[in-house]
Parts: sequence; structure tokens; C-alpha cells
Amino acid sequence: MKGFTSFLVFLFICFTQKGSAQGVVAQVSSKKVQVGVPFEYAVVITVNANNFTPPSFKDFDIISGPNQSSSIQYVNGSMSQQMTISYGLVAKKEGKFTIGPSSVLANGQKLETGSIAIEAVKSGAGQGAAEDPGAHSTKISGSDLFIRTATSKNKCYIGEQIVITQKVYSRLQIIGFQKFAQPTYTGFYSQAQESMSKGQVAVENIDGINYYTYELFRTIGTANKAGKIVLDPVEGEVVIRRQGQSKPRTVFEQFFGAPSYEDVPVNLKSRSLAVEVLALPEKNKPANFSGGVGELSARIQTNRTELKANEAFNLKVTISGKGNIKLIEAPKYEFPESFEIYEPKISESANSKTFDYLIIPRSEGEYTIDNLDFSYFNLNSKQYVTLPSPQLKIKVLPPDANSRGAQVFSMQTQVKESENDIRYIKKGDFVLQRSGHEFFNSFAHLFCLALIFIALITGMVVRKTYLKQNADVVLVKERKAAQLAKKQLRRAESFMLSNTKDEFYTEILLSLNNYLGHKLNIPVADLSKEKVKESLAKRKIDGALLNRVLEAISTCEFAKYAPGAVSGDLKSMYSNTSNLIIELEQALNTKRTYEKVV
Repeated sequence: MKGFTSFLVFLFICFTQKGSAQGVVAQVSSKKVQVGVPFEYAVVITVNANNFTPPSFKDFDIISGPNQSSSIQYVNGSMSQQMTISYGLVAKKEGKFTIGPSSVLANGQKLETGSIAIEAVKSGAGQGAAEDPGAHSTKISGSDLFIRTATSKNKCYIGEQIVITQKVYSRLQIIGFQKFAQPTYTGFYSQAQESMSKGQVAVENIDGINYYTYELFRTIGTANKAGKIVLDPVEGEVVIRRQGQSKPRTVFEQFFGAPSYEDVPVNLKSRSLAVEVLALPEKNKPANFSGGVGELSARIQTNRTELKANEAFNLKVTISGKGNIKLIEAPKYEFPESFEIYEPKISESANSKTFDYLIIPRSEGEYTIDNLDFSYFNLNSKQYVTLPSPQLKIKVLPPDANSRGAQVFSMQTQVKESENDIRYIKKGDFVLQRSGHEFFNSFAHLFCLALIFIALITGMVVRKTYLKQNADVVLVKERKAAQLAKKQLRRAESFMLSNTKDEFYTEILLSLNNYLGHKLNIPVADLSKEKVKESLAKRKIDGALLNRVLEAISTCEFAKYAPGAVSGDLKSMYSNTSNLIIELEQALNTKRTYEKVV
């Protein structure tokens, strides 16, 4: 203690600064600790001081310290300094304890810190387990550090919003995070939200055990398909601080203590979590339903109710409330036939979405629009709700005759057709025919009739030939065996290019089995190397070719059930299999014998 006091006097001589009543402060890493788990007590001194007096640690074991660190800053020619004296402590037993004040002397005045209340709870390792404070494992168990994915609901409807969070739990102090990416979820429209932790690590007590916690990600997910959807895990590194393993290497470290803690990055991966998404009921589903789910409201506005024909007005439909507003589609409305409607302009805000329709009436008159209702699915009542809209009366005056762009729109149904009156103008190309010329009983008419009979007879012959060729199922399967094998090999080629060995050997094995099963008429349940060998021998296949077939099957089966033990060139295996099927096809077609293998 005498050497420690001399060190403080040395600092006092080197750095001079006026003291203040708030020049010394005590703090701890956590006010709620576990029995047997280290925590840090530190005193921060910002004035020139000496004669440091620590508090009594009677309820705690000191596992390190005192440890000192200091810093000096110059700002605009003014010097400021700070010295920190820290201890590593471990609570001896459960209960509520008080760490008394520490004190220093500054300019002849005694400065004291405040007292700190500490609550010690049971350790996760068990209350009766004794642990040597100096012996700490280099491994970190899954119960000490993990990431948990949670959802506000495990069952929801399509279009319903749920909150998805990823949270880190650690019994060791969290320092930082590395290599984490914002997650996206298949089957959900996701919107990233601000984390509730807001950059700060908190302490949570779970079943009597204290954990440092930090919320990594918070996402609003809106399901867009029904079924069981598995949320992909998140993965990254969490940097934690634990007690160091290094021993004092110098006289200074032996006197003041070696560094007590080290920062360690740990790879973490959360578990997958399944969410059941229910389809919206089809019963009582309104025809004008546009995908809205939640608690919504609709407002209909128009900027004009009286205008001339060929002038435009705007109809705004604003959907607001709580729900999947961003995913609501533009409502489909039916307007009078003389109204020309354009695709709506869509604008969004925090909790509303507006569809702005541009409409141009082409014919004068007074119109009443009363079919602008909006329907959505209410999550509280689990029923569809239709919000009625007010009637809109639009008065369209005659167009301005002096306007260059004026048009008068007349519906085709308003033009009356009669034999001796002007008919409605026919649009598009038309063909003039000679008067008195008829198609009936002409050469073209007779040729078309004959062509029908020829096509009928040809179709009957083709069908009879097809049925005859496909009457024998065994021959059909044998004929199509090579084609099926080629399709299977194309899939194997894609896995070969991506160097996916397991799937590659599986597809190669399937191509061989399917080819041999169809070609030799062996059921899949009875397909084996013995059956293949017996059938090929009956068909007098060359022994060398037979051995190559059996060897290829054995290699693929071995790769399927022991993928790590197989090595070789995938390209060579693919080429050998293709050549083997070609050679086998040629040999079987040359010496084909139609036997049925039971």
C-alpha cells in the first residue's frame, strides 16, 4: 500500500489541476450480479489527488486489482486528465450489499464517492457449486451466450403484421457486434425498424440469472403467402469481455496486477423459427376486396363536381389506419362508360396510402357514382368489413365548341341501325366483294368440304398407329428409357457445374436406375445390382460393359451414403456415365430380347 501511495504522489507532482467537489466518482459494471461471476468496481478521478482510500469489500472477493489507467487531453491549450482505479470483484453469497465510499485528498480537501448498492443473485451454474476465482474456462457455453429469434405471434393471417426480433443474451459483458446483416424473410414483406436497445446494452434477469442483452434487429413482417413459413436464422460475431488468462510478465504488472479482462469475438447463429400463416377466408369475401388487413378507414374526395365534357377531375381514395397499408392494391371501380379513367397516382405516408385517379368525362349529363365502397379484413372480428362511400354526383356540361381539342363522345349503342339509314362507321380494314358472287357451291366451298374428310381420315390413321405403338407398355417404357436418362443427366450437369457433389451423385444414380428399370422392365422396388446383373447377362451383354455398369452403380451408392469418403472428378464421372448409357443403349437395341423379368 505504501508503494501504491507513492505512485499517486508521483502523479500529483506530474499533473497539477484545481480540484472540485465532483472530481471523484465510483461506478460498477452492473448493480445486479451473480454469485461467482466477476464484475468491475471503478473509481474515476478527474482532479490532482493522493492518499486514495478504497472502500471495504467484506462481502466480496477481490480477484484482480487495483488496476490503474490514466489519460491526458489538451484542448485549446488547456490540459485535462483522468485516472481510473478498478477492482475485479465476485460476490460471496446472495443478498443485497453496499459498497461504501472511496476517498482521496485533493488540495488538502477530502473528496468521497457515493455508496453503491449491489444485489447478488444465484449463479446459473448452481448455488452449491464452488469455483476457483482464478480458474476460468476458455470455452463459452451455449447457455452463457446465444441469439434468440422471437415473434409477436406464432400464427397470423396473410396480410397481418407481426414483429420479428433478434436479441443477444450473454452472461459475459457485451462489447460489440461484427458481420451481422439485416435479415430478410422469405414469405414476408419486411420493414426494418429501429432497435429498442438504441445502441445500449441492458441487463435482464431470466429465472434468477442475469444476462447482458442487446436487441440486434427489429422487423415488421407482413405475410404474403399461406402455410408454415420458416424464418431464416441470423449469423455473426459478438465480441464479449471475459476474465483474461495471462499471467504478470513484468514487475509493474506483478505489483499493480496483470490485465484482468480480454475481448473475444464469438460466432453465433440463431435457431430457425416457424410461423403458421393462415389464408384469408373465402366465405363472404367481397368482390371489391383489394388486400387490406387490419383496422382501416377510407376517405373519398373529388376536386370538382361540375365540369364540361372533355375536362378532367381527380378522385382521391385515401386508406389509413393500422394494417398492411403498403401492400393494398388500387381499388377497382366501375365508372360510367363515357368516363375515361387513367391508372391512379399512388402516394404513401407513415400510416396512409392515397390513390389519385384522373378521370375525363366525354359525354354530357348528370352522373351518380355510388359504388366506391372499400372492403378489408378485420383481425379483431376475423370478418370482412365493407365501408360504405357517399354518393358522388358529377354534372357534366356540354363541351366548349370553340375549343380546338373539343370532342363529343357517343356510345355505339346510341346509334340506331336501319336498312335505309346511315350505319355506325366500321373501323379497321374491310374487303369489297363483287355483287352476286357467292361462296356456297363454289370450287373453294367444295374443296373445303373435301379437306375436312381428308383431315378426318388422316387423324383416324394416325390415332390407330399411335395406339398400336403404345399398346405394349413394356416396349413404350423401353423406348423412352434413354430420353428419361438424358433429362436426369441434364440435372446432374447443373450440379456438376456448381460443384454440389451430394446432389450430383444422387442424380447420376437416379439416371442409371431409371434407365435400367425402364429398359430392363424391372420395378423400382425390385431394382438391385443382382437383378441388373442377371437381366443384362440374359441379354448377352459384354462382360466388360456389365462390370462398368455395376461399378458405376456402386460408386454412386457409396457417394450417396458416405459423401465425405468419395473423391474424384465430377466431370469425368458425368462423361463416363453418359458414354456408358449410350453404349448400353446400342448393345441392347442390337441384341434386344423381349423378356419380362419378375
